[in-house]
Amino acid sequence: MNYYNVFYWLTVSDGVKEVFDTFSHIFTFFTVVGLIVYLIIIGVSINIRSENKDVSENKDYKDSLIWRKLFGRFYFFCQVICIITWLGYVLTPTKKDCLLIVAGGAVGNFITTDSSAKSLPSDVTRFLHLSLNKEIDDLSKEVKSDVRKELGIQTPKENLLDKVKQLSKDELIQYIQNDSTIKISASN
Repeated sequence: MNYYNVFYWLTVSDGVKEVFDTFSHIFTFFTVVGLIVYLIIIGVSINIRSENKDVSENKDYKDSLIWRKLFGRFYFFCQVICIITWLGYVLTPTKKDCLLIVAGGAVGNFITTDSSAKSLPSDVTRFLHLSLNKEIDDLSKEVKSDVRKELGIQTPKENLLDKVKQLSKDELIQYIQNDSTIKISASN
């Protein structure tokens, strides 16, 4: 593996994504404007054709066909470039995504090729699983709580608070007495 290329793309990936973002917006605008002008010119040429019976000698109709051909090509060119830039924007990973891809690939490669990794005890794999869950929880804390609720992502603390809010006084006392995960310190 050539790490020079990997680190190069790690450093420029955000900039490349911003370039694709900018050009996708520009070509989306040009595509919409080109489509509107193209449709207007088609309407004008249809109107000219319906007004004149003999269109073979009509200069306005010939001009409208030339403009129609010109803006048709402009519209289709912009549409193709728009699709390419949007695909580039969607498919270009950010720096954070690149790091996850490289790290995940290296770990996967190590696990599949190293014979000692295959004999890891179950405690280590359980530790890795819990560590990954903790990382996921930490990442979900970065997201605003409204967005987390919309997505259905809640921390155990939020789940407990939602459950406790629905309980009556007697049910809450019973729940605290029966639940071993809630520790109440005796204060005098």
